[in-house]
Order: sequence, then structure tokens, then C-alpha cells
Amino acid sequence: MRIRPAAVAALLVATVFGAAACGPEGSGSDGAAAAPSRTAVAPSAPAGEPSAGGPDPAATASAGKGAGSAAPGAADADNGGRGPNCKEYFKTHKVVRVRTVDKGTGKLTADSVEANCSPNGLFFNPDEKPKPYTVSPDAKITVYTDESLKTRTVTVRSGTAGDGLAHVKTCAESNHATDPDSLPKGYFCYQDMYEYTVDAKGAITSLKETWSS
Repeated sequence: MRIRPAAVAALLVATVFGAAACGPEGSGSDGAAAAPSRTAVAPSAPAGEPSAGGPDPAATASAGKGAGSAAPGAADADNGGRGPNCKEYFKTHKVVRVRTVDKGTGKLTADSVEANCSPNGLFFNPDEKPKPYTVSPDAKITVYTDESLKTRTVTVRSGTAGDGLAHVKTCAESNHATDPDSLPKGYFCYQDMYEYTVDAKGAITSLKETWSS
């Protein structure tokens, strides 16, 4: 039987395409490259809406509000009123500048101080009118110990109020502002300003050293 050239060509073409159709999927690097991608592309989020996987603006805003939702003046309590709630802080926190101390009797004289809260900082204005105060034998006195303004608290022992006033007296009655080297070893003095509290009889129950700008 004579086979025509056109028939032979058609048979060869059919054989080649049939072999390609029956080959294993993904075999060889060409198969992998030809495989369609199965990763779906997410549509762009409309303007004003959060994109998938990103932070929710509402949640972020809520978290921000939560971080600053403490009661007014709470943060200022840690830095002596030097903050946005300065005026509120000093409505309930009073300050004196100590002038003299009698350790034997546990008495001192001090100026009343007005706190001036301004955009440029916190400033204390003593009235330059020293008044007498008695320090309770159970008072706690917190003072600065070095230039970093690290503090330590000395509890005045009952019956010996003068013992806890040694630091306050040394600083108040020295010329440390002009001659820091004149202070005894281990003493650090700043501005002789103290926040204070009193009991029902007017006796000082606490002194906490503070400072102004």
C-alpha cells in the first residue's frame, strides 16, 4: 500500500502532540515554569479602609488613648509636678524653703513657696517670710543624694526628731550654693525646697526635697 506524504506528516504531528499530552505534570524545569500561579492577589483596599493584615486605625487610636488615660496629675506625681498638669498638682502639694533648723527641738523655719507653672518650666517663688514649724517625731524626710537627684528617705525616729533633720539643717544653713566643697563628705544640697505635709495639729509629717527650673 502506498502511503502518501501528506498522510505521513499528519500522523507524525498527531504522535508528537499525543506524547506531550501524556507526559507527567510539572516534570522538568519547563513544566514548573509553565504551571499557573495559585497565589491570589488581594484587591487594593479602598481609600480610608484598613488593608488586610495592617493595624486597625480605630484600635491604634484606642490603644493610644488607653496609654494616656491615667487620672490627671498622676504622671506628674513621679516628677514633682513638672508636667502638663502642673497647676493641678500644686493645688494639693505645698512647698517650703527651709531657712533654719533646730535639731534638738525638731523645729525649723521656712518660707512659703508659690509654684509658678509656665511654658518655660516650673519656678518656685519663696515669700521671704520665714515661719516656724514643728517636725513630727514620726516624719519621713526624703532628700537628694547626688547630682543625678537620686533620693533616699530617712525616717525620723520617735523622740529624736533632730536626728532626721541633719541633712536639711546642713544644707539650709550652709553656703553650698556658692561653695559646694564646704559641705561635709556624703552631703549633696540643691535648693532647700521641700514638698511637705502636716497633721491635724500642723506638725510636719513629711519633707520631700524638690527643685525648680
